[in-house]
Order: sequence, then structure tokens, then C-alpha cells
Amino acid sequence: MLHTSKSLRYKYLVWAFSLIASFGYSQGTAQLFQTGLKYEAQYHFKDALPVFESLLKSDSGDTRYLSNCAYLYAKVWHDQTSATDEERTAAYNIALYLAKKAIKADSNNAEAHYAKAFAIGVLNENAGSKEQIANAKAMKTEIDKCLKSDPRHAGAYHLLGRWYRRLAELNGFERFAMKTFYGTSLPQATLQDAINAFEHAYIYQPGYILHQYEMAFTYHEMGKDADAKIWLNMAIKADYAGDDAADTKIKCRKLLDEIK
Repeated sequence: MLHTSKSLRYKYLVWAFSLIASFGYSQGTAQLFQTGLKYEAQYHFKDALPVFESLLKSDSGDTRYLSNCAYLYAKVWHDQTSATDEERTAAYNIALYLAKKAIKADSNNAEAHYAKAFAIGVLNENAGSKEQIANAKAMKTEIDKCLKSDPRHAGAYHLLGRWYRRLAELNGFERFAMKTFYGTSLPQATLQDAINAFEHAYIYQPGYILHQYEMAFTYHEMGKDADAKIWLNMAIKADYAGDDAADTKIKCRKLLDEIK
């Protein structure tokens, strides 16, 4: 009986210590996750990426880790001016893979669909015309799925604005190709549609000046330079210290000089 009692006590202690260790590990990953989200909320994408990479190593199937890593891979490498096209493309494909894996794990996850749309978008920047046309439909599908799950997703509205603007600017040949790809229902889009989408992005995420720049750029395309100047000056004067602050403000000043 004594032997049995000691055996049970030993098993209990092992179980208790394993539970404590597991709880501590869980607390550690939870805290790390919040740190990663905090970096993202502050637009410190370069700091957020290694945090989520570490989390992904701890659990490669967690949709939150997958979707955040996917977006950050694409965002950080897109903003890395010293990177080669080959390096960027490799990072974008990693982002796309992670986003697809996240969607497979949870098809209703808004961030996963956003990350996939973002990855497709940046891959499209160096794609050929045929590939761009094919990707346009896939990108719009992911944007729509993201907004269905989260109707207040600023990032998705930003991508939607860029999507509408690109569609509105298509030339005759590109429109014909798009119509052939889509079938009989070529999506109609105007620059005002793009403005409406960027306005939603700004409403839901007013602190991110890239929304303001894209709105200004679109107003300039519409010939509404007075409106463009308002948004450009807002962005330039904004107290924004994100990773892309310098680059975005340079673009704002350059466009403002062109308008003047």
C-alpha cells in the first residue's frame, strides 16, 4: 500500500509539474502574441515579423500565427527597398503559402483572406499581363471573403480601393482581356468607387497614412487636385512613426510638388 501511495504521489507530482509547465508556456505564448499584435498596431512591421515567426515555430497550425506571418512576410519584404525582385518574389510566395494554409485551417478567418489578397497583390506588381488578369479575380474573391467575415477591415478596403482604381484605368485591350477572363460580366468600376473604398479604410484605420496617400493619388487621377492636397497635407503633418512613415511621406511630398 505504501508503495502504491508513493507511486500515485509521484504520478501526481509529474502531472502537476507538467501542468504548471504547460500553463507557463501557454502564458508565454499568449504574452508573445499580444506583443506581436501591439507591434502591428503601432505599424512596426519589422518588429512584429520575428515575433510571429517564433510563435509559428511553436505551433505551425495556429491560424492566427499563420495569417499574421503571411501578411508580415509580404509587407516587410515589399517595403524593403534594398531587396532584389527575386528576394521579394520568394518572400511573397512564402506569404501566399502561409495564407493558403491558414485558410485551409479556418476558411472564415478574415486575416487569412486578407493576407492572401495582399500576397496576390504584391506578386501582381511584377507579373505579366496575362497573369495579372488571372490574379485580379482571385484577389477580389479574397477581399470579398475578408469583408464578409469582418466588414470593418481597413486593410481589405484599402486593397479594394486599389483594385477598383486599377480596373477603372484599364485600356481597351486590357478590358477586352478582362471581359474574356470574367465571361459576360465584366465588373464595372470607377475612380469614385476607389475613393469610397479608401474612405472606409481611413474611417476604420485613421492612423495609417498610406490610406490618405492613396486617396490623394486617386483624387489627383480624377483631376480633383484641391481634394488631393488636403489629404496629402494631412498625411505629411500626421504624427505617424510606422516603419513605412518616411517612404510614404516622401511619396506624399513628391505628389504635392507635382500638383503645385
